[in-house]
Amino acid sequence: MTLESSPLGKTVLIFCAVFVLAAYLFMSMSWIVVCSGLLVVFVYSRRRFLEEVDDSQIKIDRRVLDELMFAKEPVAVKVEITNLNSTALEARFEDRVPDGCTVASGSNVVSAKVPARSVWSFTYSFVPERRGSHVIGGIEIEQSDAFGLHVHKREVHAKTTVLVHTRRESVSMAREAARKEHFEYVGVNKTLAVVLREFEHAGIREYVPGDKARDVNWKALSRLGRLMTNAYNKEGTLETMVMIDCSRSMRLASYKVAKIDHATDLALQLSRALLSNYHRTGVTAFDETSVISSVDPSLSKHQFEKILIALGEIPGSVKVQENGTAPDMTRRKPPLIPVSKDAEHDRGEAFLDALSDIAGSRSIRVRELGLEGAVGDMILRRRGREMLFVIISDLVSSRESVVSAANLCRRTGNRALVIQTYDDWYSKPRSASDLAEAELLYSNIDAAVGVEATLRRSGASFLRVGPADTTARIVRSIRRGVA
Repeated sequence: MTLESSPLGKTVLIFCAVFVLAAYLFMSMSWIVVCSGLLVVFVYSRRRFLEEVDDSQIKIDRRVLDELMFAKEPVAVKVEITNLNSTALEARFEDRVPDGCTVASGSNVVSAKVPARSVWSFTYSFVPERRGSHVIGGIEIEQSDAFGLHVHKREVHAKTTVLVHTRRESVSMAREAARKEHFEYVGVNKTLAVVLREFEHAGIREYVPGDKARDVNWKALSRLGRLMTNAYNKEGTLETMVMIDCSRSMRLASYKVAKIDHATDLALQLSRALLSNYHRTGVTAFDETSVISSVDPSLSKHQFEKILIALGEIPGSVKVQENGTAPDMTRRKPPLIPVSKDAEHDRGEAFLDALSDIAGSRSIRVRELGLEGAVGDMILRRRGREMLFVIISDLVSSRESVVSAANLCRRTGNRALVIQTYDDWYSKPRSASDLAEAELLYSNIDAAVGVEATLRRSGASFLRVGPADTTARIVRSIRRGVA
């Protein structure tokens, strides 16, 4: 909150200073009286304006009008301003658009006079350039007094997070894949693990409004005295968790398509194809040390919408600099501040309390252990029921954790399918005549084949993809048993 003089106010102050100096030199009392009157008006208007600002009551409400947002497409925003004062509010309003976004239509900066006890609104749209989470900042309000001598600026902290997906075609392709493709998983022993069969009876549960009348168990009504409904499971289906690697190497983009964006699209389309075939499906986004977002497998009505929200929380890609160096994406640690002995004792007690809380909270522990913790926790909560883990990773930063997760699946009787977004296929094409570049490409593919062999020995199926590969190709490969 700042209060400063307007250009007119600064001109009045300069005018008074010059005339006071001239009155002193020429001994003119009239000039001194004029300057004193101007100064009185200046001070009075300042104090009165401060009182008006302190007494003003404004309510700001911002809404994003679009349900799904996509990169390089306009996102509509509506800002409502409620004036709770008994006098009209005349001000300039500026809504802070996210960094890296441009205003497409309308204007995020407007000047308006809002009548007393009324609501006024304005709309505009901005275009996000990349996928990921974007934050619309606060709203800056600039007011001036009745004489135009002073300007008051303040910012209302009303942040709105916008989850932007890659492109609209990714969602339409997911619907198309769900309509055409039937997901089947072929294990290492060439036996079908995920197939489409009839429903089987799994027991009874209490009736919930919305259940089908034909599923009501009338015999249980006479015994228990309340409505019960039959529960069914899909035979042969596996609960599937699609896991996306969001580590540093996945986020670096050196050419047209970023690996993290392609992996997000594949996860979106695979999830939709699985859900359309009645497979309980969830998603998990992880990096080197923690879980970013997670949705448990389910067949609920709004499961796909939950998956969309979770995928929208995945961080965006970062362009490699022109000199070939990678930008700094490390997490900043707070500076060390010297403390007294009493403060150290209090901090130690708080640290021990935090450790005890972590020991008793499985969710916090999982969020700190990344992929291995997420897989282990999911297996533990399923209590022996077989699951399928589809892990999408470039096997660079998270190679060891992926191999450990595959070993854990093999030991616990679960299945793992690793889809590698091969790094060299997402890079700018190199000169084939350069012997050093050819040797580098050969060493890279040799290392990738070694990792593939390690994963297959761990009981995991494997598929290597590039930026041109689609969900349809992956589903067909899995159905043929290529994976």
